[in-house]
Amino acid sequence: MQPKKDDLLIAPLGGMEQIGANCTMVGNNKEWLMIDLGIAFYDKLGIEVLTPDISFPVEERKNLRGIFITHAHEDHLGAIPYLWTELRCPIYLTEFPAAVLRQKLKEYDWGNEVPLNIVKPGEVLDIGGFKVEFVSLAHSVLGSCGIFIKTQAGNIFHTGDWKIDETPLLGDTVDEKRLKEIGEEGVDCLLCDSTNMLAEAQIGSESAVREALERVVAQYKDKRITVTCFASNVARMETIFAVAKKLGRKVAVIGRSMHKMMAAVEETSYFTSKFKESIAQTIAEDEAMDMPPEKVLFLCTGSQGEPRSALSKLARDDNKTVSLGEKDVVVFSSKVIPGNELEIRDVQNMLIRRGVEIVTTETEDDIHVSGHPDKKAVAQMYKWLKPRSLMPVHGDARMLYTQRDFARECGISEVCIAESGDFVNFSGGRLEKVDHRDVVFDAVDGVDLIPLNSPELRQRSTMSYNGHVSVSFLLSGKKMLGSPEISIEGIYIPAEENGNITSKIRQIISSEITKHSKNASAIKKDCEAAIKSLFSRNFEKKPLVVVHILKQ
Repeated sequence: MQPKKDDLLIAPLGGMEQIGANCTMVGNNKEWLMIDLGIAFYDKLGIEVLTPDISFPVEERKNLRGIFITHAHEDHLGAIPYLWTELRCPIYLTEFPAAVLRQKLKEYDWGNEVPLNIVKPGEVLDIGGFKVEFVSLAHSVLGSCGIFIKTQAGNIFHTGDWKIDETPLLGDTVDEKRLKEIGEEGVDCLLCDSTNMLAEAQIGSESAVREALERVVAQYKDKRITVTCFASNVARMETIFAVAKKLGRKVAVIGRSMHKMMAAVEETSYFTSKFKESIAQTIAEDEAMDMPPEKVLFLCTGSQGEPRSALSKLARDDNKTVSLGEKDVVVFSSKVIPGNELEIRDVQNMLIRRGVEIVTTETEDDIHVSGHPDKKAVAQMYKWLKPRSLMPVHGDARMLYTQRDFARECGISEVCIAESGDFVNFSGGRLEKVDHRDVVFDAVDGVDLIPLNSPELRQRSTMSYNGHVSVSFLLSGKKMLGSPEISIEGIYIPAEENGNITSKIRQIISSEITKHSKNASAIKKDCEAAIKSLFSRNFEKKPLVVVHILKQ
């Protein structure tokens, strides 16, 4: 679908009715911009990462003027290394997201081909028929911006992820002055972060976290402390360095992603003298283990229970250098992302069984603050921008619909709840769904990208729930020579039943050979159906059945 001169099209390809994979197209007069290109975490069927369906922007590649990145989180830029070669368009972003992305692209032979255009907040870009401006906002990662897009058909403001924090300690604050000016210029449609719309409590400041972490660490004067947080939260990282220094502890950093984030900071203007001093006081893991516990603080990744993270390895005692036990306290300076509850609980239980004491937001409220706006902040954004219409983004259905209802309470009557794949047009003061394309996320499977609904993943799903049966036999004319090779995997069969099942499989093969004579294709098809039916009747399982016929 191509936008006409009077069209202002918004087409979310991800980030709607799920957390992650944020990607939105904005179109006018046959041209398109893309806002964000992020991943979603999955953790099923051996798949850890999903990417948005970019079949539409690939079709429109000659009309795609660029990708505009709101901030450096994985769910907003993490899909670029997987998908950029299909788009090959310029990328526009502020300096810190650019530094993070460069770290990622170093792992690819073509990484230096990607045109990264660093933009300063407040700078206005003329890109095709669009005027695009990055507007400084606060968030839990450095360099976060909203994006203001002006077209001849109307103006859009996309918040990305944001919050209001007047004392962020490190990083950016909300550019209230510019937001008010934009409100006066006119915002036809606001795309606003919905992540925190279900929270009732008011979101605090990063400065409050520093006070809370200092209080918690000071409580454990004779213990070794490990703090786990999101690697991308550089302000939290700097807070932990500051707390450790004040309380006489050296910091050892554990986790590849944490080290890569520190390297990214060093490339930017955020690498202040204070931050340099903080990094200078870090020590190696082996040196930390040789020091008295009360003189050490470990900073590590893995707050969401990721199986391959630094904290999970510590919980399993898989780290070759560091071992945790009764002298240790682990502080979770993070919130639980919906869907990660079981993984986090598993890691915490492993730590407790090792004698480690844990501290979480359940017992210490202020050791983490969200990077997303509460309702009070959202209402303030409405007042600043005065949008004529609203499209809630970044959240599951409950979050999106909650923002819709809240916006109406605040006087915004024109609200559109869109799904990924919808094409929404702003015209005459209204948002109207004018088209829809089914989107299928791609799964990162080893080195390949495969559609989430692919036959391979359907087979993998079948095997994971119902097991696998493989049968091979030699066919000579109208007879089976010898006995078939039967392999049954992932299905519990009592020992006394095993011989009975294999006997029935042999009977099925003989019957189908008799029925279909020399037609090997028909024998294979009906054998597979009959064997699946056999397991359904006897075990209430419908396994993946594969029959191999060798002909003599």
